[in-house]
Amino acid sequence: MLSLCVGAVAGALDVIPMVARRLSFRSCLSAFCTYLFAAVIIFYSDLPYLPWWADGMAVTLMMALPVVLTFAGKERKAAPVVLFNALLFGLLIAVAERFL
Repeated sequence: MLSLCVGAVAGALDVIPMVARRLSFRSCLSAFCTYLFAAVIIFYSDLPYLPWWADGMAVTLMMALPVVLTFAGKERKAAPVVLFNALLFGLLIAVAERFL
């Protein structure tokens, strides 16, 4: 239950700037679901050879990579932002898992 709450908060934090830029509903829903499901995966997995803080970053980076590859040809400026958000929110989710 805590993983869903953390994922919902992370997803909402990612969607807020997207709504402000008037992106499509489909894009916002995709970003929200990505972080919602990433939080559940992070909470219930333990990647070998990685410290606790890198688990979240690795999982969200792996989940964001197909999205980046999908629009890499059309919107190249968005790729670094999506990857940075994946690393940042992955770290925040891992910190929430560790300390909540």
